Amino acid sequence: MIDSDVHSSVLGSSRHTLLQSLDATEQGISSADARIRQQRYGKNTIVFHRSRSQLLMLLKEFTALFPLLLLGAAILSFFAHYLSPGEGYELIGEALVFVVVLNAQVSFYQNRKVEKLMVSFLDYIPKKVALLRDGEKTILDAGEVVPGDILFLQEGDKIPADGVILEMNQLLVDESILTGESEPLMKSALDMVVDETSLASSGATVIKGNARMLVVRTGRATSIGSISKLSQQIEHDLTPMQQEVQDFVRKISWLALGIGGSFFLIGFFIGNPFWTNLVFAIGIIVANVPEGLLPTVTLALTQSSLRMGQRNAVVKNILSVETLGSTTVICTDKTGTLTCNRLHVETMYLDFSEVDADDRQGFSNNRASRTFLEIMALCNGVISVGGDDRGDEAVTFKGDPTEIAMATFVDDQVGFDALRSHFVEKHNLPFDPDNQYMSSTHATEGGTLFMTVKGASDVILSRCSQVHSEGLVRGLSEDERTHLIRQANDYAAQGLRVLALAYRVVEQADDAVEDMVFIGLVAMVDPPRREVPAAVAACKSAGIRIIVISGDKAETVSYIARKLGITRNPRIIEGEELADMSEEMLTAALKNEEVLFARIKPEQKLNIVDALKDMGEVVAVTGDGVNDAPALKRADIGISMGLHGTDVAKEASDIILLDDNFATIISAIEEGRAVYDNIKKFITYILTSNIPEVLPFIAYVLLPIPLPITVIQILAIDLITDMIPAIGLGNEPAEADIMQRPPRRRSDRLVSLRTFVRSYAIVGPAEAVLAFGAFFIVLFAGGWSWGNPLAGNAPLYLQASGAFLATIIFCQIGNVMACRTNRQSALPYLVRLNRWIMLGVVVEIGFIFLILYLPVLNAVFSASPFSLAAWVIVGGSPLVIFFIEEWRKKLVRSGVNWLAV
Repeated sequence: MIDSDVHSSVLGSSRHTLLQSLDATEQGISSADARIRQQRYGKNTIVFHRSRSQLLMLLKEFTALFPLLLLGAAILSFFAHYLSPGEGYELIGEALVFVVVLNAQVSFYQNRKVEKLMVSFLDYIPKKVALLRDGEKTILDAGEVVPGDILFLQEGDKIPADGVILEMNQLLVDESILTGESEPLMKSALDMVVDETSLASSGATVIKGNARMLVVRTGRATSIGSISKLSQQIEHDLTPMQQEVQDFVRKISWLALGIGGSFFLIGFFIGNPFWTNLVFAIGIIVANVPEGLLPTVTLALTQSSLRMGQRNAVVKNILSVETLGSTTVICTDKTGTLTCNRLHVETMYLDFSEVDADDRQGFSNNRASRTFLEIMALCNGVISVGGDDRGDEAVTFKGDPTEIAMATFVDDQVGFDALRSHFVEKHNLPFDPDNQYMSSTHATEGGTLFMTVKGASDVILSRCSQVHSEGLVRGLSEDERTHLIRQANDYAAQGLRVLALAYRVVEQADDAVEDMVFIGLVAMVDPPRREVPAAVAACKSAGIRIIVISGDKAETVSYIARKLGITRNPRIIEGEELADMSEEMLTAALKNEEVLFARIKPEQKLNIVDALKDMGEVVAVTGDGVNDAPALKRADIGISMGLHGTDVAKEASDIILLDDNFATIISAIEEGRAVYDNIKKFITYILTSNIPEVLPFIAYVLLPIPLPITVIQILAIDLITDMIPAIGLGNEPAEADIMQRPPRRRSDRLVSLRTFVRSYAIVGPAEAVLAFGAFFIVLFAGGWSWGNPLAGNAPLYLQASGAFLATIIFCQIGNVMACRTNRQSALPYLVRLNRWIMLGVVVEIGFIFLILYLPVLNAVFSASPFSLAAWVIVGGSPLVIFFIEEWRKKLVRSGVNWLAV
């Protein structure tokens, strides 16, 4: 577990005690002392990603279950060649080895590219920092910082270590990558004892102000370092696709061994020679192994990954594509994913009436609006950047996010710089966490001194004796004060950030904020992205649950969730409550569809993900901060933000969103569901030809007939004619209702018993019957009699074998067209262009004509031209197979579910 408070040992320490415990002074330490300390504490660096051995990465590509199955089949093929040379078994063994090596090289190349990207990522520790050494200010590499150093922090700096603020000037710090809290924190200098406000954490960013900080922890001992430890302890489970492929390999392996073993025993009992039985048993085992599955799955996932990249989702691991498609729960943070990651003015309360920020006319008609804008512009410390007098360039602002929101609103209404140009600043009192307000005094063009104030609503209202109402300034009654405080609290309860604005005409510029005139309330929020509500609705339609897990306060999380339609009456569980919950209590809470989480720590997010996975959910987690890394890594699918995400989050994730947009996740889920459907389609397709490949071996041993198909022909079917159509099925567009279906259950199998029933008991036997029909038509027409031996190079055998092979290939043309849908009729798809399938059909037809009519290939593939009578069966076989499948699907649609794939 992560240390819940890495600063606990310094909290409550006095200035003297803290310096004494670190053996440091306010003038820093010496260079000699720093070297000693570095030997003790180590470099101030954190390694989130450890580089893997390239050799081990390459070897790992050969140790997955399916490559091992193919290599096992290759060894059997070489053994069969040793026992029975000249039958072509060595060629099938070489082809299997080639497929495994080629696939491993492609996969290794992709993984190596990701590895190189991740090894060079670490950007949380700045390269250079300013600190005191030997009593002088110096610039050093951040890795040289040690406990006891005195650092200088200024606006824009990333804090390189954990420390205590000794001195500061308006220090505003963004710790969102550590806490998930989107609101920047105002820090204070160490006074009597160290408290939370005087602590600064490694990885945080200085938004505003400057400070001197005493370093107390470095490297792996820091807040960010403790998260890195937790992240590296997390093991990533196998993806659903990996589990499914393993399940399929186990099934096909046992099936192949079972059929081969049974065949061996049958041959043994009927008196066939031992070695003959063994060779043909090996042939049956090899025929049952779908050699083209591995490259076809890889190509389908790769193509899907490329399509996702075009939709702003970068896939680091191609197996993640399908995992996203099977997602049942999305655990999302708030800032940047559901929202725009910037505050804006949502609504205002002027002259005792609410004015929506989008209602320009309503706002301009309010008699308090001009003064309201003046206070927002003058009591504001932002710096405006860009823009010109003609308005050709947009103005941007730097500073506190709250002040940026107000400045942007003013600029949109009347022009921020234009309004301020009519005033001259005379005095400024920065925001003070104790006073909870900021004031600024400006002189008007007529020389009047105008004091403006903004701050916490209860504090400002307590200092107001008057109110601006109906264009006049009059006394503020206690009932009105109570009403205004209630209104401000109501906004805050909705998750809005509320400030009260007031002013007073003064005779001299000073700090006395009293007897003010209340002008109004401004309520701000980080707004939801416009496209997210539709994405949320799509999730619900697809049966996917959304759970918001945020470091923000409960009111803000509730507001966003309700605004987007994620929940209606949410139950909010905050971090403190979650810490007291048992696993059983958490599981019970997660069964509530309305539950949300706020003020959550990294290890707590991890606990939520674990609980959901224990409940059988397929969990996707979004995140952008360092604090999200453990949960991203533990999830079934980790999704990080590409625009504002930290490199640690990107390294821990499986998919990176280039636009930080929740709606992109929905597009990616649709793609993931489509690729799962398509992989299921082409597995069904390639399994079908196993039956007409296996039955000839059994018939050859049991019956006095020539062998209808050779191992070379089997290899040609699996690796030449079946491959391109299978790739075409892997690139079929998503079916229209794909996002109206519920997510598939974990118990649902990629290859189920129904898949084998369809391939091995319905379509496969139909192909075998047609192929045997063509085979025997050629034999009997050529004068062959039952039981007569026929040499493997005899012209009649080559014709019959060619007819058998041609029939299987043509049957597979009808099969691939039928496999374009699982339940619906495939007839409309016959006119829908799929270039890969069309190319595959052309290759299949071209291949069979080449080996039949090109003499040089006749001997290689044991095939030659055959009679027109057999061509009738060959030519009609695609239609027979297609309509057998149409009949099966019609029965499925009528309720015969056992026939469904």
